[in-house]
Amino acid sequence: MAAASIGFVPPSTRPEIRVRNLASLRVFGSGFLSNARNSKRVWTRCCSAAVEDPVEGTSSSSSRNRLPRVVGMGSKLAGCGSSVPKLQISNDDLAQFVETSDEWISVRTGIRNRRVLTGTENLNGLAVQAAKGALEMAEVEAENVDLVILCSSTPDDLFGGAAMIQKDLGCKSAWAFDITAACSGFIVGLITATRFIKGGGYQNILVIGADALSRYVDWTDRGTCILFGDAAGAVLVQACGGDEDGLLGFDLNSDGTGQRHLNALAKDAEPEVISSTNGAPLFPPRKSSYSCIEMNGKEVFRFAVRSVPLTIQASLDEAGLASSSVDWLLLHQANQRIIDAVATRLEIPQEKVLSNLANYGNTSAASIPLALDEAVRGGRVKKGDTIATAGFGAGLTWGSAIMRWG
Repeated sequence: MAAASIGFVPPSTRPEIRVRNLASLRVFGSGFLSNARNSKRVWTRCCSAAVEDPVEGTSSSSSRNRLPRVVGMGSKLAGCGSSVPKLQISNDDLAQFVETSDEWISVRTGIRNRRVLTGTENLNGLAVQAAKGALEMAEVEAENVDLVILCSSTPDDLFGGAAMIQKDLGCKSAWAFDITAACSGFIVGLITATRFIKGGGYQNILVIGADALSRYVDWTDRGTCILFGDAAGAVLVQACGGDEDGLLGFDLNSDGTGQRHLNALAKDAEPEVISSTNGAPLFPPRKSSYSCIEMNGKEVFRFAVRSVPLTIQASLDEAGLASSSVDWLLLHQANQRIIDAVATRLEIPQEKVLSNLANYGNTSAASIPLALDEAVRGGRVKKGDTIATAGFGAGLTWGSAIMRWG
């Protein structure tokens, strides 16, 4: 509050401060002003007295001594990782229990295989493995992570999985939270991470996209069961100097009127008590679960082909770049026809398009970091490459970012 009040002191009451000089002043966390000509960084200190841990065996973030936070920093992608389930289901496998064929699926979607969680595997395990890969590539220890963001619509726990992943990774100095934005989730998480670095002074942030849509697929519906698979992908977003900032531009959008075209709605089972003698509502409440994924494929296709080029162009405009400056186009892996149509509209040649859809299907929030990790480890994406990436899906939500790798 002190810092906020300083900025509104009328010039007439403080003649020594001129309006033309306000741009050169910076506000410190303590509420003091400093001349920006003599200070390139804004330091805010986060410190408090040690307190007893609220739960035995856990660490209290308020009790540790943080280094001063540097606000206004840039962000860069320092590492990536991915993980997929062991079980692979091919188009021919699907044809054994639903009326379809490899040709029918591959021609319409570009998908030939997908991975599905089975046995003792769970989404948390995939997310942890993907995050470990990102940390290893970035050469960052788990205890130096400040924040873990899990982008998922299908966590193992209804209340979210980020905190469990933070615990399993050993990120003792981090806090964690979940983002639910379906197939746009990773883009939302990525941009959120950069804002915590720029506005909050965070240094190392894990952004994990992980989904197990196989749990909500009607395996008798050939319109949806052919599309989805399970996976996890992660990136380590790291603070850097402003001149190294890897986020060149971004754009985010949502339109709830399109929710009817792609959803998995909560549904109530019949209650055990079916009558009431006093006119009160039925009790106990109905037990709730979620329906299988329902999708109007034609409408979703039209939405994606129309909206994705526009959001990427908006991000390119913010970055001051033309599509010809893009080294790689990396879209959410939903349908090869969508990927091809967007590349054509943006006039990006096919040799610059990253796609692993054929091997994994639509893995929702995991699809972009999964494809990125394979491209980086395969030697295609190199340090300094410019990547135009976009996510789109249920909500409806869509967004894009222009990022520089490394």
